[in-house]
This record gives sequence, C-alpha cells and structure tokens, in this order.
Amino acid sequence: MSEHSSPRATRLPTPRWLDARLVLGILLVLTSVVVGARVVAEADDSVPVWAAARDLAPGANLATGDLVARRLRLDEGAARYVAASGAAPTGFVVARPVGAGELLPAGALIEPGQAAERRLVTVPVERFHYPADLRAGERVDVYRTKPPEGGKGAAPALVVRAANVAGVDDGGGRLATGGAGVGVVLSVAPDTVTRVVAAVQEGEIDLVRVPAGQP
Repeated sequence: MSEHSSPRATRLPTPRWLDARLVLGILLVLTSVVVGARVVAEADDSVPVWAAARDLAPGANLATGDLVARRLRLDEGAARYVAASGAAPTGFVVARPVGAGELLPAGALIEPGQAAERRLVTVPVERFHYPADLRAGERVDVYRTKPPEGGKGAAPALVVRAANVAGVDDGGGRLATGGAGVGVVLSVAPDTVTRVVAAVQEGEIDLVRVPAGQP
C-alpha cells in the first residue's frame, strides 16, 4: 500500500482593499473621538449670559419676559455682560437702547433706586464736533479741549464716559441744514454735573459716539 501525503494548506493573503478599509475605519474612529472631545471642551468653556428678548428702550423697567438666557463662549469679555447664572435683573432700569438678541451689557443697567437720581444737562457743541446723525438714546464720550496757551494746544481730556443722550436740540432744523452747532442734552449722575458744566466753560466740547453693544 502506498502512502499518499496530504497536500499542505495554503494560506491565502489578505486582500489589500480589506487592509485599506480597516485603516480607514480606525482613522474615522480616532477623528470622531478627537472632534467629540473638542466639542465637550468648548461646551465647558461657555458661560450663561442674559440677552434681550425684544428691543429695550431707555427708561424701561426690566421684566422676566424681556430677557432670554444664552450660553456663549466669551473668553475675556464675559465680565462686560450680565451673567445668567443667577436671578434675572428684573426691576433694573435700561439706561440705553438694547436691540433684540443683543447681549445685555452690565453698563446698560441702572439700579431702581439710582434711576431717579439722574440729571439732565445741556452741552453746546460746535459743528463737526459731534456725529451728524446723533439722536436720543445713543451714548457718547465727552471730551474737552482747552484753548491754546502760549501757542501750544492742550490735549483733549475725557470728561464723561458713555453718557446717555436724552435729546438733541438743533435749533429748529440747523442740524439738518448745516448750522453752527447744537445743544445736546445728556443724562448724567448728580456728581458728574459740575464736571460737565465746568468743561463747557473751560474749552471746546467734542462728542464721540459709543457703538451699540459696547459697554
């Protein structure tokens, strides 16, 4: 009887396309893990702040329906806005216009007891020393420049920061027709009135508009 040797089993090579799919799958899993970790990290960095649910006019008393909480990443600017981690600032008075959807700046609110303590002072401003389209409800930085002494001009000095504009008196249309100047009525704290009046007497006044949304 002759002995017949069994054929040796041959190991088939793994198709290259299978290796490519395996590598691609691993890369997709790793990418998902990295993206997920980043999303979680960014979510942890967000902070809750209050935003206006509707347009808020100066003088309005805040109610619960006027505000909506938002979670945003504000980095170093978070301190400029009212945090929503606590109770809503209901009862506070809005000092300047806040548009719907705008984050609520901390500087735009006045405590109820302080709202009645504001004073109105009129500042005469020459042409080209104020924004031509200035109107009530906006805010301005007030600068004073003293007359030159000995041929040397004085540097402008900041008198009031972010004063609320209560009204603009163009003298019956001189603002629109390019008149000499206007009287701008500012709403300021009582302890600021003397400084504003003195600045008017001491030199020339310039009003610089504070953009909406800035503290």
